[in-house]
Formats: sequence, C-alpha cells, structure tokens
Amino acid sequence: MIGTDGRAQRGVFILLRRLRVPLVLLICVYAVAIVGFTLVWGTTPDGRPWQMTFFHAVYFVSFLGTTIGLGEIPHPFSDAQRLWALLSIYTTVMAWLYAIGAVFSTLQDPLFRRIIHETRASGGVRRLTEPFYLLCGYDDSGTLVARELAESGVRLVVVDHDLTRVDAVEVDNLRLPVPALHGDASDPRALTLAGLANPNCVGVLALTGDDGVNVDVALAARLLNPRSVIICAARSHQKQPEMAAVGADHIINPFDTFAERLTLALQAPSLHIIYESLTIQSANAMGTPRALPLGRWIVCGHGPYGRTVRRHLERIGVQVTVIEQDPDADLPDGAVTDSPAHMDTWRAAGIETAGGVVVCGPDDTENLTACLAARKVRTDVFMAVRQNERRNSPMFRAAPVDLSVLSGYVVAAEVLRIIRAPQLSYFMRLARQQKEEWAHGLLMAMREHIGEDTVESWSVSMDAHEAPAVVGSLRAGHAVTVGDVMKAPDNRALRLRAVPLLLQRAQEKVLLPSDDEPLAEGDRLLLCGRGIATNRMRWTVRDDTVLAYVLDGIDSNRRVPWPPLPDAA
Repeated sequence: MIGTDGRAQRGVFILLRRLRVPLVLLICVYAVAIVGFTLVWGTTPDGRPWQMTFFHAVYFVSFLGTTIGLGEIPHPFSDAQRLWALLSIYTTVMAWLYAIGAVFSTLQDPLFRRIIHETRASGGVRRLTEPFYLLCGYDDSGTLVARELAESGVRLVVVDHDLTRVDAVEVDNLRLPVPALHGDASDPRALTLAGLANPNCVGVLALTGDDGVNVDVALAARLLNPRSVIICAARSHQKQPEMAAVGADHIINPFDTFAERLTLALQAPSLHIIYESLTIQSANAMGTPRALPLGRWIVCGHGPYGRTVRRHLERIGVQVTVIEQDPDADLPDGAVTDSPAHMDTWRAAGIETAGGVVVCGPDDTENLTACLAARKVRTDVFMAVRQNERRNSPMFRAAPVDLSVLSGYVVAAEVLRIIRAPQLSYFMRLARQQKEEWAHGLLMAMREHIGEDTVESWSVSMDAHEAPAVVGSLRAGHAVTVGDVMKAPDNRALRLRAVPLLLQRAQEKVLLPSDDEPLAEGDRLLLCGRGIATNRMRWTVRDDTVLAYVLDGIDSNRRVPWPPLPDAA
C-alpha cells in the first residue's frame, strides 16, 4: 500500500516526467544562446574588439528570455551580436511558451489531479488527532448526518464516488473542517486513504445508497478496524443478512423504520410522540397524540417500500388494499391495478371508507399527483406520502398531505440516535411492549419536567471515566441512587429538568427507574431532558465536592460556574 509520502512522490515524478521534454528543450535553448553570446565578437566604443563573459551572457539571456526588457551590456552590440540576440529572443520565448503549456497540461491531467486530491485528503485525515467517524456516502442522509455531527463537535471524514458531492462538502459551511475523498467506497484502498485503519476512527457509516457497496464497506471495516462501530443503511431485506454476517453493529432500513413508526402511531399515539421527541433534533414532547383509525388502509405502490408498509400494517391486524399501476405476481387479493393519478382508481380502492392512505412510489412527481387525485375524492382521509429527493421538500410542504417521509431523513435520524444515545434502541424495544396508559404517563412526566424545550437524550456510564465521583463514592461504601444524580448541583432541593428512561446493568434493564433505585459501578443510565441538564448532571457525577453536596448537603464553598436557576435545570 502506498502511503501519503509515496503518493506525493508519485505526483512529483509524474510532473517531472511530463515536463522532461519541455525542460530539456528550455535548457538546450538557453545553453545555445549563452554559448553563442560568448563566441560572437563585438566592438567597444573606442574600436577595440570584445567578447561577453559567461556571467554577462547568462545575465543577458536570463532577462532576454523572460522579455522583461533589453539593454545592450556591457557595450553596445555589433550587428552580429544583435542578430544573435534577435534569434535568441524568439527561441527562448517559444521554449518558455511550450514549457508553460506543458505545465498547465500536466496540472489538468486527471491522474495528476487525483493524486493531488488524494494527498490533500489523506493529509487532512492524518492531521486529525480526535476520534472521528468515516462517512461513506454524501447524499441526503449523509448530508444531514454530517451537518448534525459537525454541529455537535464530532469529527468526520467523507468518501463519495460523486465528485459533485465531494465538492459540496467544502461549500456546505460545516462547523468543522471535514476532509473529503473522491473515491469508490467499495475499494479498500480508498477507505484506507480516508483513515479506516487510523486508530482514531471510532465508527464507519455506510450510507452510500447502494446495499452492495454498504456490504463491502462493512466487511472492510470489520477486517481493517475491528474496534470500530459499523452502521449500515439497507433498502433491500435480502442484503441485511449479509450485512449482519460481515459484522455490522447496526442495520437501518428506512422502509422498516417508517412502517414501525406508522404502526406505533396506530397502536400507541403517546409513545409515537415520545419517539419523535427523542429522535428528531428540534422536537419537544408537547405534540398532540393523533389517534389514527385502525380500519382498512390503502397502500399506493407495491415496491419494496409498499410491501414493507403493507406487511407491518397486516401484522397488527389492519386490512390493506393495494393500488399498483404495474401489476406483478406478488399483489394480494383485491388489489387495484390502475393509475393512481385517476380519481376512479381511488374510488375503486374504497377511499371513502378507508382509515388512511400511504403513497409509497419511487417517483416524487407521481406520488404528489396521486395525493392530489386522492384528495379530490376525499378531503379528510389521513395521508402519508414517501418523499425520495430532498430538493422537492418545498412541494411536499405545500402539498395537502398529513405526513411526508424522506428516506434520507429517516436514515439520518436513526444514525444520529445510535451515535448520541445507543441505549435508545433498548428503551424503544421495551417501551413498545407497554400499553398506551404507560406511554401516556411517561409523556405527561416529560411535559412536566421538560416543557416546551427541545428534548435531548444522553447516556451516562457509571465508570471511572465518565462518573469518577460516583465510582469513588460507591467504592467507599456510600450508596448513590438515581434520585441523587437527578438533583441540581447548585441547589439539591431542586430537580434537574430531565427524566430517567432506562437503567442498564449487565443483562438487566429497568424501564423508568425510580429515584430510590440504587446505582452500581458499571451501570448505564439513559435520560432525556433539557440540553443544559446534560452538563449539570455530568458535573455532579464527576466532581467529588458536588456529589458530596447533593448526597449529604455538605457545602465546601464550591465554585458554581453559572448562577443557580430558580426552577432547576
């Protein structure tokens, strides 16, 4: 494998090889001109013969060839010298033009430009001294992930096969500088250049939009950097077993994710609001749960997206009618095979009595056309529509639909959730097993403690790295409970504006741990709340003095970095 220095040397070698003939020609022209000036005789003003010295000849030809001016030195020239100067002017200027043209041609050579680009990108990776994620794919989902992670101060390196997307990394005005490599993510060499084997690479995000390439990325990551966390996006269920087999830690299927969220909204509206507030970066817990009807639904489009939605709806007992313009052997009984752009098609599907509609086609224009046709038949039906390209967002916002789902956004939200709070997966898996009454109680608690503020989720590990004060107290024999770390560090009588969601201890998982739940070394606590509560809790679990205060009320004149809040954090 050729390293960064080797690629730089290759670039210099290519440049010199392409310039070999122009440089040799330029040297020869200058040599002949200089030798000629030393041989041609002239006459001094007093009539004595003279010849140029080698130094005078080099000096004269140097400014002659660059056309900065002409002066006859050290004496006025004879006709023979002027004739030689005239010949030298044309030959040196033409030699320079030829050499400069060769330089520009070499600089525009695709191979040379690629070597320079790879050298610059790998140099940017080499300068990273902080942990970073390798993001493969800079489409809609990759762009959203990069922007959010950069805003959070997380370092990134981008690899994409589309040069336009690579160039977009520089113009997207990300908060942190992001090295970007134009290359094939399925090529291990490209991944190595992008820092896959770098010890600071803590995770690999395979979001290329091609499931086969994502499998290749996951395999290379598992073999070349076994310690990294691998997150893959998959649009085909057939590829998901391959991703799992090569060692992907998390597999995100946007079709499954949307279908699960839809069925969640049908079965547990309160839990759906909680899920939205925990996964969407600007959401709060104040949304109104919408009770969606469990009656018959219409799924328009029976591709991979439509099949997934239909399967999840039927799993919870919802009857589904399918509309598909291009029939195939997989259509269920009762399917309507006609264009969804016609109102008669929607009438044939029974939209007048349907509980909801999901439009799942792969083309945004056709999806919006189908929605408008359906709205003409029935204006009050709940309608969800698939959005394929982010550039069409203005049209989807203006369309008469209740919910538009961008696959790239779904993938990005799941990636960010995994990176920022990996325990959320465990929490949601356990929460789905609860009843709506339980979810409604949690939603009310979140509203009470968090209010209209944006909900942030975070995890705290009770170990010597993240919570040294708690670990020290536990090793000294003192009890520390969940309620203790929930107290405000500057006023123990007040509670942080946060809600504990999950306590994980080895294989045991406790949903909504109470304040009396004791903590043990190695526990992981998942919480949600106001953004400021994150830093205040971390202050408590790391500072021995602050922890002593919240446990026993011992105040050792500690320094408070911010004024106390009247209603806690």
